[in-house]
Amino acid sequence: MRRIGIVTGTRADFGLLCRTILLLQGKSDIETVVFACGTHLSPEYGLTITELEESGIKNIIPIEMLLSSNSRVGVAKSTGLATICFADAFASHNLDCLLVLGDRFEIFAAAQAALFLGVPIVHIHGGEVTEGAFDEALRHSISKMASIHFPATEPFAKRLMQLGEQPSQIFVIGAPGIDNIVHASKANDIDLHDVVTFKNLEAPLFLVTYHPVTRGDAKENDINPLLNIIRERDDINFLVTYPNADAEGALMIKLWLELENLNNVILYPSLGFKRYLAVMKQAACVLGNSSSGLIEAPSFKIPTINIGTRQKGRPKSCSIIDTSMNDIALMNAIDKALDTDFIFQCTQAINPYGEGNASEKIVKILSEVDLSDCQSKPFYDRDNT
Repeated sequence: MRRIGIVTGTRADFGLLCRTILLLQGKSDIETVVFACGTHLSPEYGLTITELEESGIKNIIPIEMLLSSNSRVGVAKSTGLATICFADAFASHNLDCLLVLGDRFEIFAAAQAALFLGVPIVHIHGGEVTEGAFDEALRHSISKMASIHFPATEPFAKRLMQLGEQPSQIFVIGAPGIDNIVHASKANDIDLHDVVTFKNLEAPLFLVTYHPVTRGDAKENDINPLLNIIRERDDINFLVTYPNADAEGALMIKLWLELENLNNVILYPSLGFKRYLAVMKQAACVLGNSSSGLIEAPSFKIPTINIGTRQKGRPKSCSIIDTSMNDIALMNAIDKALDTDFIFQCTQAINPYGEGNASEKIVKILSEVDLSDCQSKPFYDRDNT
C-alpha cells in the first residue's frame, strides 16, 4: 500500500487538486492523507475546509499555522510555524511521498519539512515564472527540493532542466485546472441567481480577483484605481472574491468592503472552485491578477484583463488583455473586453495549458513510479550531456 500525503492551503490550490485527490482516494492500492492548512481554517477567508468535506474528500488532517497578522513579518512567522507543524504531522503518518502544488508559503513550509524528514516530494506546476510575486522564488525552491515534477507545459519542463532536474523525473501533464472544466458537471447547471443578486440582471458580469503583489512595484498594491473604475462603471456587475492571505491582503479587503453597498458589486470571501468556475463560465470577463484568468479563462473563450506584473512570465492566449493599475489604462482595457471584435477573437483562443486529463496522468504515474531512490538527485547539466 502506497501512502501519499497531499497539502492544500487555499481555495485556489484545492480547486486544482480536488479531482486528483478523489481519483487517488478511489484506488485500492493507495492510501492518502490530506493536510489542510492556511486559509482553509480561517473564518475570515471563508473557512473553506468545509468545501473539502462537501467534495467528498476523506482523511483530512487540519494543520493550524496561519497567524492573524497579514504583514510580511506575519507571513514569515507563519511559514516557520507551518514547518514545525508539518514536521510533526508528516513524522506521525509514515508517508511514502508528499504531493504539493504551486508556490505558496505554506507549500514551501511543507516541502521543507518533508525534505528534512526524507519524504520524497512530488511537485505540480513547477518551472513557471511569475515575476510579480515572491512566490516565484518559493516555486523554484520547492522544485529543487522535489524529486518528481508535473509541469504544465514543455517550456516549463525545460526550465526545470535548467534548474538541474533530471528529465526522467519530469512529466508534462498540462494544467489540472483544465480538468475541472472538462469533467465537472456543466457550469450552466448552477443558477447564477443562487450565487449573485444584482439589481440590473442584464448588465455584463465581471469576475474580479486581485491578489497582493509581493515582489516588484509596491504601487500595484494600491487598488484605488480599480475601485474608482468599478464605482464609475455602473453599467457592469462586478463579483469580487477576496485576495490571498499575503501581506497587504487584509488592507485590500478593507478597501473592497467600502464598495459593498453598491448595487453592482457583490463581495465573496470565497466562491469555492465549483461556483467560481460556474461564474466564470457565465461571465463576460475575468478581471484582476489571478492565475485563473490565464489558465482557466481561455478555455471558456472569454476575455481576461490581467493587471500589473504578478503573472508576468506566464504563457498567455490571445484572450488576455495586459494592463496597468491606473484609471485610464483600466478603462481602456474594460472597453476592449466589451468590444465585439475582441470578444470574437476570444472565441478562437487556444489554451496554452492543455485540454484536460492532467489528474489521470498524475494518478497513473504516482501509482507506478519508483520512489525508492528519490533521495538521490544528481544535478542535470545540459551542457555536459
